[in-house]
Amino acid sequence: MVKVQSFYRHRPDKKPGRSLMLYFKNAPLKGKGTVTLQSNSIKELLPIDGKNGIDSLNVLLPAGLGVKTDCQLKIVVNQSNKVLERSVKVPALRQWTVYIYPHSHVDIGYTNTQENVETIHKRNIFEGMELAKKTATYPEGARYLWNPEVLWPVERLFSKASPQAKQKVIDAVKKGYLQLDASYVNTNTSVAVDEELFEFLEHSKDFEKLTGKKIETFVQVDVPGMTWGLVPVASQLGIKYIMAFNNGFDRVGRSMDLMSFRPFWWKSIDGKSKVLFLQPGSYSPGAAAKGFDYWPKMAGQIDSTKLMKVVRTDTPRKHFIDKYLADMLPKLQKADYYPYDIFAMSWAMADNMPIDADLPEAVKSWNEEYAYPHLVIAGATTIMKKFEEKYGNQLPVLSGDYTEYWTDGLGTAAKQTGMNKSTKERLIQDETLWAMLHPGEPAPRADLKEAWRNVSLGTEHTWCYMDPSKQPITNDILNVKFGYFQKGEDISKDLMQRALAPVAKNESEIVGVFNTLSWNRSQLVKLSKEQSGRYNSVKNESGKTVLSQKLSTGELVFMAENVPALGSKNFMLSEEKNNASGMLAHDNVLDNGSIKVVLDPQTGDISSLTKGANEFVDAKAACSINSYRYLKSSDTLNRVSGTSNVKISILENGPLLASILVESAAEGSNSLSRTITLVKDQPYVDIKNNLDKQSITKKEGVHFGFAFNIPQPETMVDIPWGIMKIDNDQLDGANRNWIGFQRWLDVSNKEKGVTMCSLDAPVFEVGDLTADILGGAANSPKWIKKLTPSATIYSWALNNHWHTNFPLSQEGKLEFRYRLLPHNTAYDAGMANRFGMEQSQPLIVSPLKQKISQKPLLSLSDNPKVLLSILKVDESGKKMEVRLRSVSDKDEQVKVNWLEMKPTSIQIDNKAIGKGKNPMETEVLVPAKGMITLVADFIR
Repeated sequence: MVKVQSFYRHRPDKKPGRSLMLYFKNAPLKGKGTVTLQSNSIKELLPIDGKNGIDSLNVLLPAGLGVKTDCQLKIVVNQSNKVLERSVKVPALRQWTVYIYPHSHVDIGYTNTQENVETIHKRNIFEGMELAKKTATYPEGARYLWNPEVLWPVERLFSKASPQAKQKVIDAVKKGYLQLDASYVNTNTSVAVDEELFEFLEHSKDFEKLTGKKIETFVQVDVPGMTWGLVPVASQLGIKYIMAFNNGFDRVGRSMDLMSFRPFWWKSIDGKSKVLFLQPGSYSPGAAAKGFDYWPKMAGQIDSTKLMKVVRTDTPRKHFIDKYLADMLPKLQKADYYPYDIFAMSWAMADNMPIDADLPEAVKSWNEEYAYPHLVIAGATTIMKKFEEKYGNQLPVLSGDYTEYWTDGLGTAAKQTGMNKSTKERLIQDETLWAMLHPGEPAPRADLKEAWRNVSLGTEHTWCYMDPSKQPITNDILNVKFGYFQKGEDISKDLMQRALAPVAKNESEIVGVFNTLSWNRSQLVKLSKEQSGRYNSVKNESGKTVLSQKLSTGELVFMAENVPALGSKNFMLSEEKNNASGMLAHDNVLDNGSIKVVLDPQTGDISSLTKGANEFVDAKAACSINSYRYLKSSDTLNRVSGTSNVKISILENGPLLASILVESAAEGSNSLSRTITLVKDQPYVDIKNNLDKQSITKKEGVHFGFAFNIPQPETMVDIPWGIMKIDNDQLDGANRNWIGFQRWLDVSNKEKGVTMCSLDAPVFEVGDLTADILGGAANSPKWIKKLTPSATIYSWALNNHWHTNFPLSQEGKLEFRYRLLPHNTAYDAGMANRFGMEQSQPLIVSPLKQKISQKPLLSLSDNPKVLLSILKVDESGKKMEVRLRSVSDKDEQVKVNWLEMKPTSIQIDNKAIGKGKNPMETEVLVPAKGMITLVADFIR
C-alpha cells in the first residue's frame, strides 16, 4: 500500500522532496534491494536494506515532483528476486510557508478583572522579550518574537514603568523582539465618528516616535467586521495593511465563510487609496490545540500571585499545529479563491493567557523534520509584506463596508453607549472651540488624549465576566467598564468649560452662542432653568427682541439666527415679558407652518407626517413612525408588543415651539413617555423617548419603528469618512441584520425622502425586526444574504441577546433621541450631512463676561458638500490641523480663507505649500468622497 504524505522532507541533496509511505502488509522486506521512482523522464533509484525486516518505508520523491502539478508515479521495489510494482497519483502540493503570529488575545475584562488583565499582558511583554533574546541565535523561522496584539498593554506599561523598563521595551522593538501593531484596543469601529478613528490610531504614531520603527499594520482580533472608514484614515497615517483574526464561531454571521483566507486590496471610499486586507481565519488554533488545557487555571483567578507566567512543557511538539494544518491546508489547496502558498495563523493560548514558551522549540523541531510546510514565527507586518511582495499584483481590489456583527453588544448597555456617543461629538467641539477662543495658546492635549482613550475603552469589545451571573467579579468588571464612559464624559465637559473660560461668567445677562461648524447656521438654543432665572425674553446685538419662549420647566429657549461659521453671536437676556403669541399644538396635532404631525390616540405613534402635499408615514406598514416594539426572544406566540393605556397631552404650546407628551404602558418597562416637538418654521421633528426600564434577564429587545412612505427607496448611511448605500456598498461577508452608523441615514426616492438622526442608539435594522438572533448562531439561516430595499427602519435601542460577557439586564431611566427631516426633493448628500452634524454638534451657549467680537479663524468657500471636520491645535499652540471632508461625488476646489491668524507655512499630506509667506487664501482640491488634512504653522 502507498500513502502520499501532506508534507515535504529534506532530501539528502538538501532539496525538498515529497514524502511517500510504503506499507508491506503481511510480507515484510528482508535483505538488500532498491526502490525505483519514475515519472515521465524523471527517474531515481534508492537503495534499501531490510536486514531486520521492513514493514513500512518512507521514501522521498525526486525534487520538483508533485509540487505545481499532479504527477503519475511508478514505484518498483526489487528485493531478493521479488518485484513489487505500484502506480500512484501524487496530487500537487504547494510548498507552504506557514507564518505563526504569537499573541495573547486582549480582552480587557471577560476572563478577569481589568487590573489583572493589565498585569497579564504587561508581563507577557517582558516574558516575550526575554524569550526572543534567548532564541535570537536559533535558525531562521524559530526565533521568537512577541506581538502584544494591540497597543493598550504597551501604553499602560509606559504610563507606569520606570525609565529603565521603558528603554528595555524600546530596545526590544528596535531589535524586532517586540512587534507593535496599530490598533489601540479591539473595538467596534463601525459606530466611531470620523475624528475618533484618527485619535484611535494616533497611539501608533506616539510609539513610532519613541522607537523609531514604523508601525504599518492594523491588527484586529475577535471582533468580526470593521468600518470602511478605516481605509482612508490608515492610508493617511502610513498604515498599509490590515490583518484581522475573526472570533470564528460566536455571532460572526457570514464573515468567516466569505471573508477568511481571501486577501484583497481594500479600496478607500474616495477610490484614491487602498490597504491590503487579510483575515486568516480565527484566532483559536492555539487555544484548541493547547491553551484550553491551561485556561481553567487563569479564568476567574483574581489572586494575581496565582496567575501563570508562561506555558512551558517538556514536550513542545505534543500539542502543536499538526491537526490544524492537516485540516486547513488541503482545503485551501483545493479552493479556487486561494492560489497562494503563504498561510498565516494565530497562536494564542486563548484570551488573556500567558505566552507559549514551547513555540520556538516546536518550530525549530518541525523545520528540522520537514522542509515544507516551513514554519516562521512572525509579526503582522512581515506576513502582510510577504503577501504583497509575492502576490500583490494578483490580488483582487474590493470596495465596500465590512459592516460589523458585534455592534449589537452596544445595546446591552444603552445608557453608557448614549453617553459615549455624546462625548465623542463634544470632544470634537472642544477641539474646535479651543482653537476659536485660544488663538496661539497650547491646547490641553494630554487631557484630550485621556478623554479619547476612555472613549476607546468604552467601545472596546469587552464588558463584563464571561459568565455574567457570577458575582462579585461581574459587577467589579462592569463598574470599571462604566467608569470609562463616565470619565470620558467628565473630561469632555470640563474641557468645554476650560475652552469657554476666557469669556464665560456665570449669572450674566449676556449670553454668547458659538458655532463650531464651518457654515452659518440658525438653531434653537436652550438655557437651563438656572441660567434663565428671572429672565423672560432675549434680544439680539441690535437690541431687537428675538423669538423666545419660557418653558414649563423654567428653561428659556430662543432662536439663534445666522450664527457665523466658526464664530459667535451675542444675545441679551431681558426680564421683559415676551409678547409674541401663537400656538403650534392642537389636541394631538402639531403644525409649525413647515411640517405637520398627527399622533394616533390609540398607540401614541406618529400616524401622519406631512410636508406640503406629501405624506411620509406608510399606513400599510407593520409600524408607523416612532412605534415602540418590544420583542421577546423566545418561541412563544405574541412575541412583539407595542403600547397600551395611551395618554396624550400638550406639554408646551407657544409661538416658538410646541411639544406633545405621549405617556403609555410598554412591556418591559415601568412606563414609556414620548415627547414630540416642532419648532416654528423649522423643517424637522424632534423626538425624545424616555423609558423607565424594568430589570429583565430573559432575552429581550427594544426597537423603535419608523415606517416611511417612500416608494422605490434607496437608503444611504453616514459611516466614518463616507456614505454607504445599503447592500450595494457592503462586502459579501458584511452584517445586514443590523447596521451601525455615525450620525444619519437617509431614505429617499427621486421625489422625496427623510433624513433621520439617532443621537443615542447607533444601530438600526432595515425592513423588519431582523436582529432577533440569539446565542452563537453559527450557520443560522437568519443571517441575511441580501437586503430588499425598504423604507421601514427600526432603531435597535437595547437588548440582552448575548450569552456571555454582557450585562444580564438593564434598568432605570433611559433616553433615546431622534430627529427627522422630511424633504420634498431627492436625496442630497450635502443637506443630509449638514443636518446630521447640526444635530450632533449643536450650538454652544454660555453666559459671558462682556460682549465679544470673536472673529472666525478661517472660512471656507460656501460649498455644502465640503465641510470642516475639526480644528486641532497642538501642544505648542503654534500649529493647527485643519481637516476637510467631502461628501461630493466629484473633486471639489475649495478656498480656505485665513482671517484672524495668518499661517507662515501650510502642509497638505506632508507636502509644503505657501512656505515663506503669509497666505491669505489657500486653494485646495478635496477629492470626491474624501478628505485632506492641512497643517498650518503660526510661528512668529
